[in-house]
Amino acid sequence: MKDFREYLKANRVIIFDGAIGTELLRRGYPQDRPIEYANIINPELVLSIHKDYIDAGAECIETNTFGANEFKLKAWGYEELVEKMNKTGVKLAKEVARDNVYVFASIGPIGKPIGRGFEIDEKGVTEIFKRQIISIIEEEPDGLILETMSSTKEVEILLNLIKELSIKIPIIVQFSFSKDMSTSLGEDISKVLGFMKEINADVVGLNCGNGPLQTLEILKIFWQNLKGPFSVQPNAGYPQFIQNRLVYNTGEDYFASFVKDYIRYGAKIIGGCCGTSPKHIRTIKDALREDTEEIEIEIITSQGEKFETVRKDTASELSKKLGRKFIFSVEINPPKGIELERVKTGVKILKEAGVDAVNISDSPMARVRISPIALAHILKEELDLESILHFTCRDRNLIGLQAELLGAAALGIKNILALTGDPPSIGDHPQAKPVFDVTSEGLVMIMNRLNNGTDYMGNPIGLATNFTIGVAVNPNVEDIDKEIDKLRRKIENGVNFIQTQPIYDREILEMFLEKVSFNLPPILVGILPLRSYRHAEFLHNEVPGICIPKNIRERIGNSKDPKREGIEIALEIIKSVKSMVSGIYIVAPFEKYEIAKEIIEGFRNL
Repeated sequence: MKDFREYLKANRVIIFDGAIGTELLRRGYPQDRPIEYANIINPELVLSIHKDYIDAGAECIETNTFGANEFKLKAWGYEELVEKMNKTGVKLAKEVARDNVYVFASIGPIGKPIGRGFEIDEKGVTEIFKRQIISIIEEEPDGLILETMSSTKEVEILLNLIKELSIKIPIIVQFSFSKDMSTSLGEDISKVLGFMKEINADVVGLNCGNGPLQTLEILKIFWQNLKGPFSVQPNAGYPQFIQNRLVYNTGEDYFASFVKDYIRYGAKIIGGCCGTSPKHIRTIKDALREDTEEIEIEIITSQGEKFETVRKDTASELSKKLGRKFIFSVEINPPKGIELERVKTGVKILKEAGVDAVNISDSPMARVRISPIALAHILKEELDLESILHFTCRDRNLIGLQAELLGAAALGIKNILALTGDPPSIGDHPQAKPVFDVTSEGLVMIMNRLNNGTDYMGNPIGLATNFTIGVAVNPNVEDIDKEIDKLRRKIENGVNFIQTQPIYDREILEMFLEKVSFNLPPILVGILPLRSYRHAEFLHNEVPGICIPKNIRERIGNSKDPKREGIEIALEIIKSVKSMVSGIYIVAPFEKYEIAKEIIEGFRNL
């Protein structure tokens, strides 16, 4: 055979095969096993599918290795079989191809957001793909096809890795789009097109996600903005669930009726994806037998992108005060129901005391409470007091996080404390499933991107948010170096202020600050007034992250008025650390907001 790159230059369309996964399932492969595992346990079935596609007219077949990476196989418990699945996948395809048909090794996406603060970072993704690609390359396929891609970052990692490994074989890069012209991870088609202009691939294109008609509409956008050739591998329409199986109903003749239009808009490679079968490929071949030479292909390159200055929402009042005046905030817990009068009464007390904001917790200890966003909005509208909204990653996926943040911004809530959140297992709904798509570190990154006018994937959102972003730190932990390293990464993602866990010892805060070797934003130190000896012992022994010196516990235990002693201790701590921090936030014990008011007023009289 000719080198594939030479073959690509010929004035003809190249036919690729159709789906392997859905075809395996249609032929009886069990649904409770990875598709790629068929290479090992049922190679004859895989061989028969490859053979049928070749008999139908496919000039290139793809290996059954799409999801054979460590990340995806780990979910099935098959991560030790990465090398065997990939090597066997290429061997099976080459056995059938017999140097008459090109073999392209299929590499699919991780399918998760990538970066610090997410489930997997760039280094981890690189190692995962490296293991898969090395296994594949050792069996010498004719090319690699990076398909169903949803993240430009992931493709960038793959292409850098291919370059690093000095792989010289042809590369096809295909993205998958939904009906709204974005990928499954939310990247807008305009961002993908901009990325594709810069990459070094032999062919770019699209596959999966849509049926023939919608694929044509997206191909037209490719044609208007990129220089071809393009590859096109649509699904056989949209699937339906029938008897617990995904069934694709687009017929072969309808599927093949789009061939001429695909060619008109620059397609040089045509095949199929989910739901397509050898019958679909045969009809493509039949359609290509017709005279298509009269179709003129015009490739239009883009005329350059237009960039607009990012318009930004107004800043919060708190952001104007941070670092300029000593801040007072008090943490409040949202009620369990919709009765808000008690919390409103408490907040009125705090406003009279002169607090700059209230901290509103987000279902603390994983116990159900009213939405902190709703409460923050009500307090702002009715009592004209800003909030520092605690926002956790526990209950929201990547889409939900961004949607709720945008909703908060639209409601005028602009001060956010980014928290990972307590696991549901410790709360009142232990059977609830946690999400944790991102950690607090990743959440900070997301908010900064919203502040710069894009969502996490880089898609423009119009008016940019203007969040004042806070994070938590615990100077009381034993492994302080690890805590400082976590804080450093958060600050690198963009942080405006820090809140500490409650402090009972000035020396602990001093030691923490001395060990920090980077610039810190304004710090609000946590103050939790003690109510009794039992309260102090409980906090010290049972609440993670709180450390109360023995002399403090003994002092309150020996006091005839523990409540008053607790207030005096709080005032002494504030006085001792006020020169080191930019403010305090008080955790009122048992929602006794009068105590917080007394501490604020007492501080002003120091």
